[in-house]
Amino acid sequence: MTISIRPCDAVLGAVIEGMSLAQVPNSALIEEIETALEKFGVLVFRNQHLSPRQQIEFSQAFAPLELTELEKARLPDYPEIFVVGNVGNGLVSFAPAVPGGELEWHTDHIHHEVPARASLLYALEVPAQGGDTLFACMYHAYNNLDKEKQDLCLQLEGINSAEGLEHFLKRQSLGDTTSSVGKRQYQYIKRPLVREHPISGRRALYFGNQVTIGIDGWEDEDARRFIYELTEHACQSAFRYRHQWENGDVVLWDNRRVLHAGTPYDVVNTRRHMHRTTWRETEPVRLVV
Repeated sequence: MTISIRPCDAVLGAVIEGMSLAQVPNSALIEEIETALEKFGVLVFRNQHLSPRQQIEFSQAFAPLELTELEKARLPDYPEIFVVGNVGNGLVSFAPAVPGGELEWHTDHIHHEVPARASLLYALEVPAQGGDTLFACMYHAYNNLDKEKQDLCLQLEGINSAEGLEHFLKRQSLGDTTSSVGKRQYQYIKRPLVREHPISGRRALYFGNQVTIGIDGWEDEDARRFIYELTEHACQSAFRYRHQWENGDVVLWDNRRVLHAGTPYDVVNTRRHMHRTTWRETEPVRLVV
């Protein structure tokens, strides 16, 4: 199989053509996709037609899969599929409630014992307006910090917890209507604020503006201010790719080097139906030395 890779008009992202994800890739194609994923951060596959089983089998060729802790959002008979949107058993959304609202920039599962290394999202139904996904390049974010701020970030560990996500959802008035969080016992997981990509060795910022609720050893107010300022820098428009979804799109992103955020849509009068498989991290996340 010969594929073509067409870079997007942004600092990250590429469209992959000539490939059906309904087929399990061979070792050569896996290597080609892995290389492109690290290089571009976000890969877009258009006009795909996938059964749940095919999406699972494609994903498992690259990594073991993680089940969502939101049991109601697991697809019946296919628990590896995380159903995102406003179909199924309630709303699953991490977007602001209104246009221009506060975004929830994150890398998947940073608050879990084992984070996600990549995520694959398949669009079955998308609204005509809204519901875009924004991606921000954390290579560019780190490289464009001044040297003093880079050195500081290299020494820091963020404290990550779903508690921060729940507070965000409540501020959006989604806390009682969404199954995005649910009732849980919170974990508080420390992660380096900068990580090196295991394939390239390139350094990327590694945090979430809502789920990173503190910095180890810092006062809460100082940590919140620092994370806010870091987000303003890291997720500026110059470092972004915006994906406007079409039915049949599959987007694969590298959680080791990309943050993403959902944008709002009319959850009452339109449908958004997405299937996600979450690729479990296979490499340790350590402080850069």
